[in-house]
Amino acid sequence: MKTCTTETKQSAPLYKRTATAARRLGSLAAITLAMSTGSYAQNIVSDVGASERINVAGQLGTLTQRVIGSACNLNSGISVRESQAILQISADQFSRITDALLYGNRSFGILGEEDRSRTLRVIEELNTAWSPLLDEALEAAADDDTRIQSLAEQSEPLMDTANLLVTEITGQYADPVALLHADALLIDLAGRQRVLAANMSKDVCLIASGIAVDAAKAELEKSSELFANTLSALRNGMPSVGVRPPPTEKIADGLQFVVEEWEAIQPFLATAMAGETLDAADRQRVYFAFLGIESRMNNVVTSYDQNSKLGL
Repeated sequence: MKTCTTETKQSAPLYKRTATAARRLGSLAAITLAMSTGSYAQNIVSDVGASERINVAGQLGTLTQRVIGSACNLNSGISVRESQAILQISADQFSRITDALLYGNRSFGILGEEDRSRTLRVIEELNTAWSPLLDEALEAAADDDTRIQSLAEQSEPLMDTANLLVTEITGQYADPVALLHADALLIDLAGRQRVLAANMSKDVCLIASGIAVDAAKAELEKSSELFANTLSALRNGMPSVGVRPPPTEKIADGLQFVVEEWEAIQPFLATAMAGETLDAADRQRVYFAFLGIESRMNNVVTSYDQNSKLGL
């Protein structure tokens, strides 16, 4: 394996891009939700927001992992100001999304209140688990490894509930009248890439912090493989499972950007999975690189969402 010094030099372009992202942190985090919903949704009146519901529901799993990862970085003194801002922005986003799913939000393109009992039950379960985790994350401070360990232990069950909600909503709203199954699949798969990005960012921080290391390594390896396989399917198509190639040049370009970021970050992931040391600068690069991937995948999901409306 190459040394961290060599890897850092090879990844210099990534550092420049992520440093720029750090300086624009306020806009980066704030547009995460805006990009995933989009003002165009206000003009869609032919359905109750089927694709929009799948899209924003998919963000909830992302937010659970992003909050834990940001608390971990805050605990370790990595990008303290930015981590604090991301924590608060993520908390606000989670509340806005769950309210939109429950009661509707025309600016999100979600029309009408949710009335399906199974969906309501999963939203309630997610909110019940989210509240104490968020309180712990917001109270995170330097050198509080016990708190981060507690957050790490809550990570998997919370994400499982968030994924269950996406499954319920996809099954509920993917119908030939409002949203084709093929379009729902693309929105779902692309949306889950955001969750995996936030999840891997969290795991790198846990490993580097010496917290829940074995579990984080195993999860990082699994998430990395799944992210790579899904990214390949989205770029090239996989007819055997109903995944079509990118339907527009905009989507193809967005996925290509993610590929480049993903390839640039590989040395850091390899270092983390090998249990070798990542210094503070490398940890910051990983944190912002994954935020960039997450943000770009939001653009891709929005484009899939827009494209799904063309046949209505």
